[in-house]
Amino acid sequence: MFENGYNGTGVKDLTDAAGIPKGSLYNYFANKEDYAKEAMIHYYREMSKKQFDYLVDENLKPLDRIKMFYSTMIDDFTDESKLKLGCFVGNLTQEMGGVSEVLREVTCEIHTDIVRKINDCLLDAVENGDISKNKNVDVLAEFIVSSWQGTLLRIKASNSKEILDDFYIILTEVLLK
Repeated sequence: MFENGYNGTGVKDLTDAAGIPKGSLYNYFANKEDYAKEAMIHYYREMSKKQFDYLVDENLKPLDRIKMFYSTMIDDFTDESKLKLGCFVGNLTQEMGGVSEVLREVTCEIHTDIVRKINDCLLDAVENGDISKNKNVDVLAEFIVSSWQGTLLRIKASNSKEILDDFYIILTEVLLK
């Protein structure tokens, strides 16, 4: 589903990949939509173990948490095949967010959680005096996450890591100043 999208992946593709008979999928999931929902939740949790720890690491300055988070995300796109994939949650948001209420809700929850974590770092940065109290951190957190998703969409089309590097430059030199 990550490689071929929701509509490009059939139940047979899923069961073949899992090495189980086709009917067995329904022992675990109500339908393909339920599978996609659980796959996104699993993907987010697994990703959270690695990169999201930076956003809550009290040993780092608040803005450094955000920088480390995105820096490690960018580092994951080291080979060309990963550039073509983009983000699993972002891909399904784009493909199914306006079609499936179930998938729209889960992608919205995931993105809202990411925004909240970025927002918490920004609020800590304001409290520490690292960024201006005049910045609307709620809007800034939303903008950063939306910009990241747009960046991931663009790398799929361009197959260029330079777009990731450009995102990081704007994040660190403009948005987090």
